[in-house]
Amino acid sequence: MAVPKLGELRQLPRVESAPQDRPPPPTAAPSVGANIAFIMLSLIAAAALLGAAYCGIRWALIEADENTETHMAEIAARYEKVDPSVLIREYEDMEEYSVDLVAPYNYKVVADEKRKWGWNAVIAGCVGLFCGIAGLLAASRSPGKGRDALADDPSG
Repeated sequence: MAVPKLGELRQLPRVESAPQDRPPPPTAAPSVGANIAFIMLSLIAAAALLGAAYCGIRWALIEADENTETHMAEIAARYEKVDPSVLIREYEDMEEYSVDLVAPYNYKVVADEKRKWGWNAVIAGCVGLFCGIAGLLAASRSPGKGRDALADDPSG
């Protein structure tokens, strides 16, 4: 193979090409694996965000106005209106039959349900956000940075 010398190369006429004559630079297409990862993570993110929206709506629709303080204030207000003899009889019944609560008060059940829907919304939102970011990172990953890039690199 004949390699021209530097002096011979300098004597050759320069060819100026117009910008429209130049072929466009090759664009790096994402790899198939990156495309599949992007699609799968995007679908998971969309499903998780829809689930988060559903849980958030359920959380917002539950009215939990009563709490322990308001419940105790309501009981105190009722006891002020009750005849003392009825309170004595109620106390005697409590001593005789005991006071075992087998289930929590309704306001506690409602508050627990609201808290659970809220946490479900937060967790699903975090999963959706994480998968969305991971999908974008998978899509933006350059395909030429793997084994093939080392083979093309003349210094490596």
